[in-house]
Amino acid sequence: MSARALAIVRAALMWTASVLVLTVAVLAFVVSFEAISDFAVQVGAFPPSLRYCAPLLVDSFTAAATLVILWLSLTGEPIATAWDAWYAWALIAAATCVSVAINVAHAPDTDAARLVAAVPPIALLLAVELLMILARRCLAHSGAPQAQPTALHPHTTALADGMGAEGVRAAVAELVAQEQAGTRPHLTGNQVAALVGVKERRAQVLLPEFRTGKEPSHRNGIPRTRGGN
Repeated sequence: MSARALAIVRAALMWTASVLVLTVAVLAFVVSFEAISDFAVQVGAFPPSLRYCAPLLVDSFTAAATLVILWLSLTGEPIATAWDAWYAWALIAAATCVSVAINVAHAPDTDAARLVAAVPPIALLLAVELLMILARRCLAHSGAPQAQPTALHPHTTALADGMGAEGVRAAVAELVAQEQAGTRPHLTGNQVAALVGVKERRAQVLLPEFRTGKEPSHRNGIPRTRGGN
């Protein structure tokens, strides 16, 4: 699979997973919102005009604290030793426990109803965490530096341009020599193909040939030295 096709598949999977998880999160929030707001009015904790405040004060902490953890993870600081992260995790745990307790208290007085009532806040927590995992992966992937091939030395360019197939071999030989001397980072077939101007398959054949030094010693009956001279 080519790099472009792989990128398309990765993007499609990421967007599909994001839509599914976001849908679960919205549904869980709506169900929990209705249960908490209705319970707050029933017990007289909030007037009907402010019924929406109760669920926002509970479930919103889960999303807000998770976003804080996402931001902390992007700063590069180890999450396991960051006091801020532990505080955010404590808020998530407390908000989820309160949400579960209110949803269960609002449910009818049966074990089955209470079990089902506990599902929305837990589903909301899991969905938000999945979204944060996707966000971290996407941001890390998009922020990763892409290795760019170093420009050819003028002498290497002259070899590649002036001698056809032999010039390509000489140019690859010089690139490998620079790699082995430590003046050039490790080369890939794609980088050599871009630098020398050949197909990637041809570059992948030439690279190991010159790295191992096992190139043919004769070509068309004429002795050759390394690099085509």
